[in-house]
Amino acid sequence: MNIEPLASVQEVLPLLSECGLPVSDITPSASISFFGVRSGGALVGVVGLEIHPPFGLLRSLAVAPAFRSSGIAHRLVAFVESLAATHGIKELFLLTTTAKGFFLGLGYSPAARMAAPPAIQATPQFSNLCPASSAFLSKNVGTAG
Repeated sequence: MNIEPLASVQEVLPLLSECGLPVSDITPSASISFFGVRSGGALVGVVGLEIHPPFGLLRSLAVAPAFRSSGIAHRLVAFVESLAATHGIKELFLLTTTAKGFFLGLGYSPAARMAAPPAIQATPQFSNLCPASSAFLSKNVGTAG
């Protein structure tokens, strides 16, 4: 199963909805790049990346229930971290209500929402989609240029 860019945001919506993730800001005009993993032609894993140089927002990580604990989520996160670094991103941020432990295990650290870069604060996910109780995490993925 290879990770591939997804040409249409519409194909990620069913999986994100199945996994209980917000989809209201995912439109063709959204500045989110999606990458996915397929099995038998079906999308079974997805992750999104919003780039706001020199920062990025990792979002919409979802794996179909039947494929969880198979390493797909780890592979998708590693892929996005590497991609972000090649695009000059120094630090990735994310918000989660359910996967804090997963991301802490991948080297993410708690961050103060009030200290988030303005570009991250301006995203719909940060400003109104994820509740204030969401964990806000960050990870350095690149070096200052």
